Amino acid sequence: MPRKPDLSGIRRKLGIGSLWFLILCPLFVFPQQTKDSEERRRQSKPELEQSIPPPRDKGYTIGVNVDLVLMYTSVFDKKTGHFAAGLKQDSFKLYEDGVQQAITAFSQEDVPVSMGILLDLSGSMRSKIDQVNKAALAFIRASNPKDQVFLIGFNDEVELLQDYTSDIDEITDSLDNIVVTGGTALYDAVYLGVQKSQSGSRPKKAVVVISDGEDRDSYYKLDELVAKVQELDVQIFSIGFVNAVEDKGFFGRWSKSAPEKAHRALVRISEETGGKAFFPGKVTDIHSVVAEIASDLRSQYSIGYFSSNAARDGTFRRVKIELDGPVAAKCQARYRRGYYAPKPGGQAAVGSRQ
Repeated sequence: MPRKPDLSGIRRKLGIGSLWFLILCPLFVFPQQTKDSEERRRQSKPELEQSIPPPRDKGYTIGVNVDLVLMYTSVFDKKTGHFAAGLKQDSFKLYEDGVQQAITAFSQEDVPVSMGILLDLSGSMRSKIDQVNKAALAFIRASNPKDQVFLIGFNDEVELLQDYTSDIDEITDSLDNIVVTGGTALYDAVYLGVQKSQSGSRPKKAVVVISDGEDRDSYYKLDELVAKVQELDVQIFSIGFVNAVEDKGFFGRWSKSAPEKAHRALVRISEETGGKAFFPGKVTDIHSVVAEIASDLRSQYSIGYFSSNAARDGTFRRVKIELDGPVAAKCQARYRRGYYAPKPGGQAAVGSRQ
């Protein structure tokens, strides 16, 4: 009778081989899939429809031919979170690339804003959109009456729902006609919203983005978006309805969940611009959040200086603002992290009130 072959060794070898295949296969397969996905994602560059620039406010000029760097700065009490009013110029120290600068312009006033409201209209927002719409209207009512507002909706596409207006009825009509469906092109929406804000005639620029998920459909990547917000002077306030980020332990450091990616992206985008990211625990909390943002925008200090670095080299200059004196221990300041110097033959990409 012939001997049965001993298959145990073969099974062991196959088992070990299969294990190595499962470990190494992603290294060869996934990069190609990622590359293909990247190519598909980048086939269509998003754009907003052309619009007529809003009329200029005669009290302000933008992009004047002086290299005045203007930093809109929010100062809050660390314990209460309330705005710290009544501070004087000598309460602030300002540094550019580590070199202290002489503050030449200082004020605290309610400056009108050219502002965009960016609404996530993906399918997952269906249960939240009613409260979001109500909060958006309440936010506009609480803002400076001279503000200009535009409205962008985004899912897997980005659409200008309402061009610049100071008429809340026009915003209301636009909100009444939105359709909630599709994916989430968050980065594209913020990128185009930041661009759009620059055509506004008000001296200060801001964007408020409301979303509930991780970006999945954008042409632009996060690093490209961050570079864009560094280039342009606009504050971004984010309201993220994302799940709480859990501590996944040591091995979780190498794998980021979708909520964690969304959370970190919104924080990074907002903090770079001097804005703030909010993560409400429930949908109805959005009303207190938009009230805080409206108050913040109307209560900021304006700090201006002429850089001691006269080089027109187009480089990114890091800015740091410190509080000085008794206020330093109990308050904190929030401001954009820096700006791009003018390029040779160009003018500074900063605005100045005249």
